[in-house]
Amino acid sequence: MCLGHVMAATDESDAGRQAVTAALRIASRAGARATILRVLPFDGTGAHGAVEPLRRWVESDHPPLDPEPPIEYVVAQGVPGVEIARIAEQMRADLLVLGRKQRSQAMRLLLGDTADAVARRSRVPCLFVPAARSLTRRVLVAVDGSGRGTAVLWVANDFARQVDAELRVMTVERVHAGEPAELARATPGARSTRIRADVDRTLALDLEVRRGDAAEEILAAAEERASEVLVIGCPRGGPAGVIEAGSTARQVIHQAPCAVLTVPL
Repeated sequence: MCLGHVMAATDESDAGRQAVTAALRIASRAGARATILRVLPFDGTGAHGAVEPLRRWVESDHPPLDPEPPIEYVVAQGVPGVEIARIAEQMRADLLVLGRKQRSQAMRLLLGDTADAVARRSRVPCLFVPAARSLTRRVLVAVDGSGRGTAVLWVANDFARQVDAELRVMTVERVHAGEPAELARATPGARSTRIRADVDRTLALDLEVRRGDAAEEILAAAEERASEVLVIGCPRGGPAGVIEAGSTARQVIHQAPCAVLTVPL
């Protein structure tokens, strides 16, 4: 992952403002260029006249940075959950930043959720940011020992390096029926042993091994470690709407106490 082009998808909500703030700070820190994208519904008026108001809003709402990243403004029309992912891929963004709106399960089912739609479609790593969070000190990555998990680890390492953050690595083992808890804690599985050796050899980092439900343990680790970015692999596709019935990644996106960086699998 080389952060040469950071894109923020925004609207005029607090979550949209947070996405722009985070994207510009990351672009400044990584020496990248930035694109600010807004997707409007079709209303027959076209999107051309909306570019200048978007530029004025960003310039007036966000303090200057040093260095100031080059910024491009793009306004499109369509369904945000579809167009955001499509445009990010078309414009070859290296990172797509979106604000995370706090909604209950019932509200997500009723209204749908742009974050979930983008995560399911995007071929570009997505950073979902909550309000008022730093993103440049502590990064936690959850890996599963597969070849795809290794790719997630390298994206997390590249991201942490480019924003000058500390990286921690964790994995979650399943609990087997009838297995004594003290034995499980004392004897990590072969998969975790292999991950630990790989992480130590390639990154010279320790591996935290937890046991239990993957989503619950990942969220608990992020809370306990005061992580500011949690990195996870996110399978593309899957049914829309019912987050809690989907993958671990889709649960974590909405429940994590910090920003979540999803790596498309």
